[in-house]
Amino acid sequence: MQTAILLQRYWFQGLLLSLAVYVLLKKDISIQVGLSAAGMDLMESVTNAAQEAGQAVAMPTALNTSTLDTKPVNAAPAVQKKKAGKDLKNGVPIGNTMSNLTPILSPTYAQRKGIDPAIAEAKVELARSYVRRFAPVAIREMKQFGIPASITLAQGLLESNVGESRLSSESNNHFGIKCRSKCRSCTCRNYSDDSIYDMFRVFDSAWESFREHSQLLASPRYKHLTKYGTDYKNWAHGLKKAGYATDKRYAEKVIQIIEFLNLHEYDK
Repeated sequence: MQTAILLQRYWFQGLLLSLAVYVLLKKDISIQVGLSAAGMDLMESVTNAAQEAGQAVAMPTALNTSTLDTKPVNAAPAVQKKKAGKDLKNGVPIGNTMSNLTPILSPTYAQRKGIDPAIAEAKVELARSYVRRFAPVAIREMKQFGIPASITLAQGLLESNVGESRLSSESNNHFGIKCRSKCRSCTCRNYSDDSIYDMFRVFDSAWESFREHSQLLASPRYKHLTKYGTDYKNWAHGLKKAGYATDKRYAEKVIQIIEFLNLHEYDK
């Protein structure tokens, strides 16, 4: 009876104490627990009454705040955001913004930018797949037109971004071949990232693009380069000097692609 009277008298303090314990167990936060004098009196009275009735009561132990996680709730997301920041550029994974040829033309780029090495290797493997696909075509063109297969493959890789540029994927144009001034039987297309006056050939197949490339290099503008045989370095510099591309480093890039992928092996 005495226990029931005490519980009725101090039920509100007991409710507050239970709520505090619930918050500590469920929310994983560190708080200071202070028992009011009335609350302590309640616990002491309940204990005494229980002991008189011959019952055992488990007293709460002191709260060890050193074992609680005192990190802010949003600490983990903040770390993840910082980590993701190294891998993102304007919200897009850096690996996706990296050109397919970057690991070949700048082998240390991925390491310097903190890009997963697997991404760089995947892009190199994409270039190797392109070579395996078109090497037989380049070799046949070399035998017929005298253009080193290494030059044809390296130019194809460079001009088409390993076959994934819009010009190559939408128009089968792997060499940036423009329309001739008098193009009666060919289809041409302009792309928004070029001058409105730049019209590029549209081919029905990639093979037609390779054949047009061979015929272009067999024209009077480039035909003198055949004197270099399979000397890909002189070919690369000769193409740049003859005006094949406006990129000042065009010859160096072609040579670097050839040597990185050992394309000169196809010239034998």
